[in-house]
Amino acid sequence: MKVVIPAAGTGTRLRPHTYTVPKSLIYVAGKPILGHILDRLAPYHPESVVLIIGHMGDAIVDYVRKHYPYKFEFIRQEEQRGLGHAVYQAKDIVKNDEALIILGDTIIDWQVDDDYRRECFIGVKKVDEPGRYGVVEIVGGYVKRLVEKPEKPPSDLAVVGVYYVTDFSLLAKAVEHLIDKDIQTRGEYQLTDALQFMVSQGVRLRPVTVEEWHDCGNVPSLVIANRYLLDRSHYFKKRTDSIIIPPCYIHDSAQTTRSIIGPYVSIGEGSIVDSSIIKDSIINPFARVERVLLTDTIIGQKAVVHGAFEKLNVGDSSEMEST
Repeated sequence: MKVVIPAAGTGTRLRPHTYTVPKSLIYVAGKPILGHILDRLAPYHPESVVLIIGHMGDAIVDYVRKHYPYKFEFIRQEEQRGLGHAVYQAKDIVKNDEALIILGDTIIDWQVDDDYRRECFIGVKKVDEPGRYGVVEIVGGYVKRLVEKPEKPPSDLAVVGVYYVTDFSLLAKAVEHLIDKDIQTRGEYQLTDALQFMVSQGVRLRPVTVEEWHDCGNVPSLVIANRYLLDRSHYFKKRTDSIIIPPCYIHDSAQTTRSIIGPYVSIGEGSIVDSSIIKDSIINPFARVERVLLTDTIIGQKAVVHGAFEKLNVGDSSEMEST
């Protein structure tokens, strides 16, 4: 099996952080989003991992080569024309092999066993506001219709960012159809429209319920994902000059003094936290935080925050001081 990960998006909803870091390399629970995705591939022993890169793609290449043993292949999406177009870039590498497609800003906890891989499937989950997502309508246990962000959703089952096709060329041909006929939704060639075309051509697409799904596309969702991941795996060494309330992740090189940290705090490599109270927050590598009370906050890499009682979203290499 080959794995395709579209990771070329600019991440506008995560600005200012994505001005300086690709969206898939934003940290959550001690490592980039993409790291959590790649960790979850280990049980499947993929033949190769195809990464679709664009915005600051060299940083993604450097990160995965440094930290993971998979055979990686990289494709640069020069023009942002939608998720369907992004996945289509992999056609010459994946060809007619089976492929698992996972979005580069999505963390899913779920096992793909051999029973699932007997036919094409799509991950779905019930949501409260289905109009914000791609939505599926199910008839007789299979997908009848897929609609991207509909005004009147046909169901409450959202598409959650994991897809499997037994023959990738079928999906590539479906995207080619969209491009040839210039079929766009919201100005882009959508993966949901390509899958809908496959269904209309007789391909059986099975919905598979995903219980845990975290779309890390904005700051509140990152904070929620941080909580979820830390509940399942956290790490810190005992510190004598700060109170740590688990679960937390604190890199060994991070310095914490005269502070109360946690629960649900991630502190990255080389960061400094002094005289502060922090919970439900992510402090990225090499940031400095002093004399603050923070909650529901993300502090970017190399950012500096001094003295306030705040709820913040501070980008990389910024400096903020309240008096």
